[in-house]
Amino acid sequence: MQQFGYYYIIKNKNVSKWERGECYPDITFLPALANIFETSIDLIMGMDSIRARETRYNIHKKASDLQRNGDYVSAEKVYRDALLIYPNKPGMILGLAGVLALQNKSQEAIELMERGLPLSKNEKQKATMRAALCFLYLKCGKAEKANALASELPHTRESREVIQPLIQKGIDDTEISDNIRNILLGDGKNLW
Repeated sequence: MQQFGYYYIIKNKNVSKWERGECYPDITFLPALANIFETSIDLIMGMDSIRARETRYNIHKKASDLQRNGDYVSAEKVYRDALLIYPNKPGMILGLAGVLALQNKSQEAIELMERGLPLSKNEKQKATMRAALCFLYLKCGKAEKANALASELPHTRESREVIQPLIQKGIDDTEISDNIRNILLGDGKNLW
């Protein structure tokens, strides 16, 4: 790289290697690259996404602590404020939905869950919210919707809450085989 005033010329072969992921720019090039692309070194290094992830984690932690202490109103405010910054983050949407459900604000909780569930990639979060959504539908007089969603929930026999105690208890080969049969066949009918 050669400097001409404020502009830098970077050899094409170096850039090609960077683009192909064969190597990374020398750290001394970062200020020049940030200048060329009119951005920050933090953005180039990915620090902005690391900080954003930490910030979202701290938001969830704060709201969760408030909920555990029964302060649902403050937890709601934390999530509403967070949604101003992260309007499309499923964790924020579903977090607010959960705290609203705890306050019996069922209709808004349902709307947020229906909006946030398709966005979420967190299977645990989705399973928890779907289960809560079944009861919210029921609470709002939507028994048919509740039943339809409940029929899509994972089977209890496949849950961690059922399987881990069996593993920790130490079961014999017959019980192991029975559990495998129960998981794969359920009520004796082939699932496929």
